[in-house]
Amino acid sequence: MLWAYSTLPFRRKSLKEAVDAVAKGGFRCVELLADRPHLFPEDFRANAINELTQCLAQRNMKIVNLNGWQASTLGDVAHPNWLAEDWRERELRIRYTLDCLRLAAALGIPTVSTNGGGPIPESMNEREAWRLFVANMHRVTPIAKKLGVKLCFRPEPDQLIRTSVQTLEFLKELEEPDVLTVDFDPTYAVLQGEDPCEAFQSLRPHIAFVRLTDLAAGEVHRHAQLGEGVFDIPSFIQCLKERGYEGYVVISVPSSERSPDEVVAASKEYLARHGYLEDTP
Repeated sequence: MLWAYSTLPFRRKSLKEAVDAVAKGGFRCVELLADRPHLFPEDFRANAINELTQCLAQRNMKIVNLNGWQASTLGDVAHPNWLAEDWRERELRIRYTLDCLRLAAALGIPTVSTNGGGPIPESMNEREAWRLFVANMHRVTPIAKKLGVKLCFRPEPDQLIRTSVQTLEFLKELEEPDVLTVDFDPTYAVLQGEDPCEAFQSLRPHIAFVRLTDLAAGEVHRHAQLGEGVFDIPSFIQCLKERGYEGYVVISVPSSERSPDEVVAASKEYLARHGYLEDTP
């Protein structure tokens, strides 16, 4: 396994502060957030791309994913939505995703992640939402293929695509195995009543990378720092090892009042305590 760290919890910090915190924590692979003040596509031109490339090279770091799940610059956690009733909002989501793909291609980032369609509007039934998401994906996947960047969607509660069965059905209908892949978070499988190891195994041929976080206690959908929740991380990591998984595991913990250095250090301490960091090159 190859460990990477997401700048998601540091969205209130500058891109340099976020990258520095990940580098100081000893991680050499990073997921960047496609939002201000980090890597919002509209803000990046050739000179900014060159500066970022130099910054990462000086720290011997590699970007493994561009997180385009949600951009607060454009809306809130649910918007812009792939399934919005307003066509202008849908176009905003499509344009933002295409911009993310182009930026990823310019920076040599292999994947861009997005959500599992978004919440279904009250005016649509699930079948109508499904057809709309398929149609929107057909707008995006040809460009992704041309650019050589994979688009990863994340099954998640409260989204159109929630379960591993739905994920497989969606992938089968799109028929884009070289372009459309899965950003797999095992805690979401747990929230859907699935066994995370079985869900991983069923989706494995389509998984671009695994996203690792902990699950806060209670019925509310909240994440926690590694080791501070109720998700059985050791059992899931053992599952990955037994199945010979050699891809990226992207640590994506929630925001906190702690400094970025403290957040990364807490994750690293948990991984080291369980003997996982020996897998990090």
